[in-house]
Amino acid sequence: MSYPLLPYSQLVFDLLRTNPDVYWTCFCMRLDKKKVDVGRLKRAMEQAIRNHPVFFMRVDGSGQQRYEPRPDMLHGQYYSVDFVEDGQFVDVRVRKNRILGDGRSDRLIMEDVMRAYCNLPLEHDDYLDYLQRVEQERQSPRYQRNRQWLESEYGQLSCPVHPVTDVPVDMADMEEEGMLTEDYSPMRSDLNRLGEERLVTLTAFFSLASALAMMEYNDCNEAALTWAYEGRERPEEQRIFGSLHRDIPFQIKNLKSEKIVPFKGKEIRNQKSDLIRQARNQIRSGIAHSGYPFTLVCPHTDIWNYALNVLEQSSMQAKMADVPFPFEVYELEDAPHVAYSLMDVEIYNEERLLVMYRYSATHYKESSVRRFAALVRKYAGWLLEDEG
Repeated sequence: MSYPLLPYSQLVFDLLRTNPDVYWTCFCMRLDKKKVDVGRLKRAMEQAIRNHPVFFMRVDGSGQQRYEPRPDMLHGQYYSVDFVEDGQFVDVRVRKNRILGDGRSDRLIMEDVMRAYCNLPLEHDDYLDYLQRVEQERQSPRYQRNRQWLESEYGQLSCPVHPVTDVPVDMADMEEEGMLTEDYSPMRSDLNRLGEERLVTLTAFFSLASALAMMEYNDCNEAALTWAYEGRERPEEQRIFGSLHRDIPFQIKNLKSEKIVPFKGKEIRNQKSDLIRQARNQIRSGIAHSGYPFTLVCPHTDIWNYALNVLEQSSMQAKMADVPFPFEVYELEDAPHVAYSLMDVEIYNEERLLVMYRYSATHYKESSVRRFAALVRKYAGWLLEDEG
């Protein structure tokens, strides 16, 4: 039986048709053969891959995927794992494409490799059943209700969805990616307090701060963006390797005045409370209607493909924190990083709380991104400020 690709996988598939080099990740784990059982690690990787059906889905020219088992666990249509010995070291070279899975998936596969290496059981991956449920959902009245609600809320959008660019927007011209990292560790305790008191997640907080920054940057009183939701509501979906994540629209309106004025006073407290309430409701309603992939469906892609996107990420070190032997990770290719979006705001909540801006250096000057990041920090501080 064949199934359509999941929405984000379909987006990647369409890009691969015209540019076969997009969305590939290539990295290497260098291991000391004296400190790791290489044969055992290879068998563990094969066992972990065998546990996830997505690695055996054959995608045809029309974007339909079909499960096709094969004896070679380490090489597939969209991935490869090679063990290359180099004296006392062995390099585990991994090449994979984003069409297979999201950020959560990367963590899952590393957990499974380490569990298999330690002779621990692996949990079942429900990917094939999930594809059947997705197809059933597409035929349901709820799917159509979600579509109608999203179109009524965001279908006639007139506000900006990204900071105004320095160069006119043309996604086809995206080339090198720029990166800027900001340390928010000093704000972590205040963020935890706000989260507990007002039920505001890190994603909601930085989406709101980014929207407010966009209003000032673009000189307007309304802004929209997208945020990444893992999309794994059911217990049986927690161990699925696949592109289950969803980019959900998020819109903030400054209803109190034309400008956000960060100073103290009763009116500003009310304004701040209204904005936080909007952000919380945007997250909740977005999740409730996320069964329909609004931002990935034409004609809405004409707008949302260019939207600033907020997402929580984990670093490679965090993903590999449970590896029971020493290793070194490095990238295999020296080619410049390609920008796949105008701007992503990535949150890393690990030993330090970092916010990384990944942006198209074709469209933004570094100075412009620094200016926008400074505005995000300004509104983050304002939102956390105790009004007394």
